[in-house]
Amino acid sequence: MTALDKKHVLDIWENSLRQNGFRVTRPRLQVMEIVATTKRPLTPQEIYRNTLKLTDPPGIASIYRTLDMLDDLGLIQQIHQPGGCHGIWPTQEGHKHYLICKDCGHMRVIEGSKQMSAYISTIEDQTGYRVDEHWLQLFGLCEGCVN
Repeated sequence: MTALDKKHVLDIWENSLRQNGFRVTRPRLQVMEIVATTKRPLTPQEIYRNTLKLTDPPGIASIYRTLDMLDDLGLIQQIHQPGGCHGIWPTQEGHKHYLICKDCGHMRVIEGSKQMSAYISTIEDQTGYRVDEHWLQLFGLCEGCVN
């Protein structure tokens, strides 16, 4: 993510907080910056460890409250990771799927597919279910870890 992209995401998040009646505090900004700039999903504990490098870091409770607020506002999403932990990742525009390296944790975002939509329609026809949403995460080894 470029510095301009990072600033754009943080501006959107700050505006969303203000529009929804939340204050933009230093601890919230610290958490938002870490989440907005990560190259892979981070657990709340990893976010906490990253804040310890900062001057006057927020406490773990502040981190969880900030993540809950960002999640409620639809600004972040939880990504399932190998081992059962969920990582935090900025919400992506449009329909996306994820490739996640089981070794280094690197994540690549890929576009959704019309074939998946057709498959879901077939499932709906066969089962009578109405599918409101889905998510697809593929796990394996990235090119760097394969070599």
